[in-house]
Amino acid sequence: MSRVGKSWRVPVGVTCALAVTACGEPPRGLPGTPATPTSGSGPAAGGSTGGSPAGGGGASNSPQGGGGAAGQVTAGAGGSAGLSGLGGAGPAGSAGSAGNAGNAGSAGISSAGSGGELPATLAVSNLSIEENPNLTLSCFVSWTTSEPANSEVEFGEGAYQFRIRDASLVTEHRVLVIGMHAATAYELRAVSATALATGSAEGTFTTGALPADIPTPMLTAGDPSSSVSGWTLTNVQEGSKTKPSMIVMYDEAGLPVWYFIHGPSPDTRGDIPATLSAGLVLIGAAVDEPPREVDLAGNVVWEGPTHTTANEISHYVGKTSAGNYLLNREIDKVLSSGGSNLDEQRLEEVTPGLDLVWSWNFSEHLSLSGGREDFCHGNSMHLDEAEGTLYLSCRFLGVVKIDRGSGDVLWRLGGGFDTTSLGAGDFTFDPPDSRFSDIHDPQIQDDGTMLFYDNGGYTQGLQPSVDPMFHSRVVEYEVDQTAKTARLTFEFPGNFPVDDWYKTQWYSPYWGGVERIANGNVIVTAGVRSATLSTRIFEVNRAGNVVWELTFPPNYGSFQAQRLSPPPLVERIP
Repeated sequence: MSRVGKSWRVPVGVTCALAVTACGEPPRGLPGTPATPTSGSGPAAGGSTGGSPAGGGGASNSPQGGGGAAGQVTAGAGGSAGLSGLGGAGPAGSAGSAGNAGNAGSAGISSAGSGGELPATLAVSNLSIEENPNLTLSCFVSWTTSEPANSEVEFGEGAYQFRIRDASLVTEHRVLVIGMHAATAYELRAVSATALATGSAEGTFTTGALPADIPTPMLTAGDPSSSVSGWTLTNVQEGSKTKPSMIVMYDEAGLPVWYFIHGPSPDTRGDIPATLSAGLVLIGAAVDEPPREVDLAGNVVWEGPTHTTANEISHYVGKTSAGNYLLNREIDKVLSSGGSNLDEQRLEEVTPGLDLVWSWNFSEHLSLSGGREDFCHGNSMHLDEAEGTLYLSCRFLGVVKIDRGSGDVLWRLGGGFDTTSLGAGDFTFDPPDSRFSDIHDPQIQDDGTMLFYDNGGYTQGLQPSVDPMFHSRVVEYEVDQTAKTARLTFEFPGNFPVDDWYKTQWYSPYWGGVERIANGNVIVTAGVRSATLSTRIFEVNRAGNVVWELTFPPNYGSFQAQRLSPPPLVERIP
């Protein structure tokens, strides 16, 4: 991949210990950090200190020196600033009577000029801006301060628009900067502050080019007043099936701001989930590539077990609160039913060291009838650790709820596509014709609802169809697990007055994802791999309005997406 970014080291003569006034901003003290007195045997005669208005004369560094108590005047002409740099100069006025002053102390941290403000400074040196070798859109900014201070990097195109902050107090600073666009020149400023002082140093960085196969989609809908701002994390498969899987974060405008190449093996399936949690991106397995977890700098911090086409880890990888990993396996043609060889569905929990701590085989808990080889096609799980249960999504059989302790199946919410292998399921639907067909990526919500990507049927030939019997949609049900009822509460496109594409052309024969975000909107991944049709990732609100949408070039597909709000690390400067 091409890298044209530059590494800059600011020369010693340019590296700055900048006064606050030089940067045009007030000192950035750390709230709650006490000031530390240094020199001075007593206050200046007739003056007060510590952020109170000072009388005429220099300020002591201590509210009370060894020589006497602080003076009691309220103001004098040309007052000094407070010790931390946060107090303002006292207003001009007639001097009050002086208190009993001790002997004048020696100069404090700095002395006040007539009517001026103290420019509290922190020495900043050794600024270095280095390209991230894993990611052409990223860099590391390093610098040194003369005393422990916090870290902040501000960056932007022609102006400082974003920042990344770290409150840790250190003298050797190193900040990962992400969130930049490809082949773009950026201004960067490293800023550090203590309770008493602040300092900064400036530099520039030009990002590199994107890897050739990462697409830039078009923003085909956008309503900032209704959509939820943030980045969108998704996988991307190139349609020739000869390129590795690509994991990409896109900003609100559809521009890539982060990526990871999940290779080098070709991605021939495209069913690669990617989710961000606690600063780590968890990525599902690809053919000949294990599941991986990477940090935001692009470093691999965990690799899962190997797998083969006969024993695939497919569609899903998850994580428990203890740090173990959940895997979904399809074991090829190891079961027999109705004279056919069927795939086994096996769920596993492994430690970071890949030791097996729990497993569950579908055939040991449910009796099959029929001859569909890929009868379950497991594509996601939802773990309820408090309840000790797990929800398995089978594309063709619906949602199966499992007791993690005994392994027993508690119930099944069945779809309409396959009612032969296990029957229709345990639930009735309200209204009856609202039953989903076959599903990907159900979301089980705390309010008792379940949200589904209903693929709308399987064409066998894996080609999109305009036949009305094959049409994808989003459905949500209020699920009563006691009464075994599922009442439809939301459907899109349903009867909403939307563009014809959503009603007649939207069909995902093999992928699909949904995510309900904080304001109730739904992120939908309408994925398709086609030389003529386009994958869309869109956000729809409860009124049926598409308030944000990315449309990918033909021949690029996505399986699922996650909205990152707020984005990782990066804040917009107010």
